[in-house]
Amino acid sequence: GCTHAGHLDLKAWGEVMKFKDRWKPDTTIHLGDFLDTSCWRAGARNSADDPDKSSSFSDDYLHGIGHLKELRPDVVLLGNHEWRIFGLTRSSSAVVAYAAEEGVKAIEGAIKKLKAQMLPYDVEKGVYLLGNMACVHGYSCGEAALRDHTEQYGRPVLMAHTHRPEQVRGRTIGSPMGTCVGTLMRIQDAAYARHRRATLRWAHGCAFGEYCADAVQTWLATPVKGEWRFPL
Repeated sequence: GCTHAGHLDLKAWGEVMKFKDRWKPDTTIHLGDFLDTSCWRAGARNSADDPDKSSSFSDDYLHGIGHLKELRPDVVLLGNHEWRIFGLTRSSSAVVAYAAEEGVKAIEGAIKKLKAQMLPYDVEKGVYLLGNMACVHGYSCGEAALRDHTEQYGRPVLMAHTHRPEQVRGRTIGSPMGTCVGTLMRIQDAAYARHRRATLRWAHGCAFGEYCADAVQTWLATPVKGEWRFPL
């Protein structure tokens, strides 16, 4: 999750893809934000001085969809970055709404060609169940976001969104485990967040594991000094 198109860290991505080829998973999920869509931000659209105003959505799209083609996911969850475009199909500006509609068609068409299931960015409809685990992009980003998601769904959770790879148990019956995979983007590219102390918790990561109909075991992998240690 959170690969962010042209901001993808290619070294980290390469390590994760090599592990995927060895692990040969039954199910592969992209947890969302495969696009960055910076030019679609309200600030970028409404300010002549915002540097994101001139960023190319065509490049963003080609990078993001290209990464999905490499990953070959079975499930794609739309994140808040993709959802910007979907939301703007209802823009009061006919030009913006039309451009957004074309963007949505391109995204939906590309994911359909991948034969992947696509879920919306929606707190109820955007939940994919893998075994008994709720896979979501993520809907909050505070310090307790992962714990809150785990308690909200009352089951194990796998999410992205916060860019913080971590695991925590929910304060509910069965103490379900929540896992956040972090990000695979070049973290230094997020200039908007470089002044925040919380950004120091951002790191690369991915998750893998085993599941059956009513249980799941999730392991979180993160690099140590730039080196990924996978079991295979």
